[in-house]
Amino acid sequence: MPDVTLPAPAPGLSPGCVLASLALTALPPRRLRAAEPRGHLALTEENGGLTPWCGPAAVALATGRTYQAAGDLLRASAPAWYPESGPIVTAYWRDLLAALRQSGVEHEVLDPSSELPRNSLLRFVRGNLAPGWYLLRVTDHFLLLHHEGFGVATVHDNRHSGALLGARTHGRRKVTHVARLVGGPLAA
Repeated sequence: MPDVTLPAPAPGLSPGCVLASLALTALPPRRLRAAEPRGHLALTEENGGLTPWCGPAAVALATGRTYQAAGDLLRASAPAWYPESGPIVTAYWRDLLAALRQSGVEHEVLDPSSELPRNSLLRFVRGNLAPGWYLLRVTDHFLLLHHEGFGVATVHDNRHSGALLGARTHGRRKVTHVARLVGGPLAA
C-alpha cells in the first residue's frame, strides 16, 4: 500500500488546512476570461451615489468611459434632444449607436424581428446567437449582454454586474434592438 502521509501543518493550523492547500495547488490554471466592464456599483459611485440611468450606463460600460463621459457622448450625438447639464433620463437607440461610433467601438446592428418576432431575451439568447458582447434594447431598457455560448449569458447594466440571465434579470422582456460589439474594450 502506498504511503499517504500528509505533511505536518504549520503551527496553529488544523490538518484540514493542509488538505485545502494541497487541493488548491493541484487545480489547473483558471480559464482565461473575456474582458469585463466595470460594475454597476462603480457607475453608482460615479453618479454621486445615485442609481445611474440605463442609457448612459450602457454607453459607459460598452466604451470603457465614465458615466459622465458617456452622458457627454450622448449630448454630442444629439444636442437638441438632451439637456446641457443634469442626468440623461431617456436615451434613444440611434444616439447610443452614435456614441459607440464616436468612441471608435465597432459594432454591427442586427435585426431581431426577422428571426424572433416579439420573443423574450431568454429565447433570443437560446436561439442561434453567436457568443460575444451585445448592446441590447429590451422593453424600455438598455443593457449589455455577454453571451458565452450554449444559451448562457450574463447581464451588465445600471443594476447588474455579470448577473446570470434569467427571468429576474430582464429575461422575460422583449428584444427590440440588437447591436453586436465587434470592436472596443470588451471585444478585444
